[in-house]
Amino acid sequence: MKHILNIALLIISTGVFAQTEIKEFKVQDSLYMVGDRVYSLYYITPEGVVVIDPINFRIADETLKSIRKHTDLPVKYVIYSHNHWDHNMGGKLYKQQGASFLAHTNAEQHMAPNKMVVAVDSVWAGNKTVFTLGGKDIEMYYYGKNHGDGMTVFRFPEYNTVFTVDLVVPDRVLYAYLPDAKPRQWLEDLYEIQKLEFDQLLMAHVRPIGAREDLDLQIRYFEDLYAATEEAMEDGTPFFEIPTTVKMPQYEHLMNYDEWLHMNVWRILMEKAIGQ
Repeated sequence: MKHILNIALLIISTGVFAQTEIKEFKVQDSLYMVGDRVYSLYYITPEGVVVIDPINFRIADETLKSIRKHTDLPVKYVIYSHNHWDHNMGGKLYKQQGASFLAHTNAEQHMAPNKMVVAVDSVWAGNKTVFTLGGKDIEMYYYGKNHGDGMTVFRFPEYNTVFTVDLVVPDRVLYAYLPDAKPRQWLEDLYEIQKLEFDQLLMAHVRPIGAREDLDLQIRYFEDLYAATEEAMEDGTPFFEIPTTVKMPQYEHLMNYDEWLHMNVWRILMEKAIGQ
């Protein structure tokens, strides 16, 4: 079992699943994203570079190359958005250059031991803090457990831009079964993100640059998923048939609709049935 786990971690960390070309996306003059199916973000300040989520070795290496095209300043900080390994296993490249690692305390406490994840040097707590480097601010928000633990939402006042990791994934249904998420809290937190001031929305999967419309669509999908599941329960559909009978044709155009919709329904059904 340990051997199988090590192979799985190696596959994730090296990006074997990612078959598409890694690309650089210029968001703003000092704000960039790098990745393929999953994206790392970096912010250039007058005193150094801040990286949010090192992803895996392959993407971290390309991100460093991208950084060096735009600045000679060192990577001073790496911030983990949350506890999930698929966003956190490329950090050694930055640690070797002297970067400090930061995460919300809840992410740090629930980041299971994984030798490929660099341990954090410091944590932050509470619901909001402002991280400052070189006179540039990054607002960081924690709303509660939604997707993973210690999930941080980032706002860049300089550009009136918000970065959400995993909470909003454009052009796709929700990820499979949402294994350690709290769906109701997730939806409530999306409502809170709506209240933030921003013109541009950055996202960590599928398509990195979007707008409020992507957040609005994620909310509608959640609302309709709850409504469809609840309607099936109220109509007396046999419990174990609900995931295969619920259909949401208005979302058939989204990626993985056929593969994952029934698992999305299962997750809401379990929350409704047993509170988990």
